[in-house]
Amino acid sequence: MDTHDYVLVVERNLQEASESDYLAALRGAGYRIEVVPPGKDPVPIMRARPPIAAIFQYDFPDQQGLADLRQTKQDIASVPLLMMTQAHSEPLAVWAFRSRVWDYFVHPVDLPRLLEVMATLRRVRLPARTGKDSRQTLDIRNTIPPEARLRFTCQGNDQSQLERAIAFVDQNLHRKIAQAEVADLCGLSTFQFSRLFKRLTGATFQEYLVHRRIAEAMRLLANPKVSITDVCFTVGFRDLSYFTRTFQRYVGKTPSRYRLSIVPEVAAPMAQPGTPVAEADLSDATFTPRP
Repeated sequence: MDTHDYVLVVERNLQEASESDYLAALRGAGYRIEVVPPGKDPVPIMRARPPIAAIFQYDFPDQQGLADLRQTKQDIASVPLLMMTQAHSEPLAVWAFRSRVWDYFVHPVDLPRLLEVMATLRRVRLPARTGKDSRQTLDIRNTIPPEARLRFTCQGNDQSQLERAIAFVDQNLHRKIAQAEVADLCGLSTFQFSRLFKRLTGATFQEYLVHRRIAEAMRLLANPKVSITDVCFTVGFRDLSYFTRTFQRYVGKTPSRYRLSIVPEVAAPMAQPGTPVAEADLSDATFTPRP
């Protein structure tokens, strides 16, 4: 289904509020804004006219408002969702990461970064209208931003140990990462590290590691020049079929279908005679590589 040139804002504020600065900035940059008021389901609108992106706007996120975002993502996985919140917390940032939001913003909004993210999404989702070549190398920043992503308020040594672990994961995402190795880096036993990580993030280390790999895979898949096989190995998977199954479980689509949903005009390349099987797009196939 074709993407339409507008941004959908889904209001889930608990209190009545005046128009935010970020909406004025988007309008000033030429974006057409449509608003879904509290209590109204955005899914029918998004199905009929998929937007460039949907921004879920919160002042103080409640259970129903967050459930609406997660259900929307499950129903329409191809539309990027952004989360805008006034009441930020570390557990909320982790929840957003787990729910596969494209980006996460905290008031006061970093307007230059918001406009940069929106311009990139518009270029990818509306290449014919923007006149941009979607096959160029794209820098899609679809992970939790620095001001929100895993910035913990824990004190002293706990914080430094956790930040050391997260930095190690980011630097070594391409290879196998054993929890015992990271625990040793932090000067903890595996059991101590497991408890620390779960207490401070709300997720187990293995859960975080898989989510981090999938988030990086989503970023890389936005670049049509990178093969799905290369994406698989770059984010630390060693089996293409396992990568495909894991990606589909978290995102709701195989890697190739996800790529087509964000860059619709890029067809999956057909393997040419003489092309090694490993270079073909086999993400929709189920197979077991030979040893």
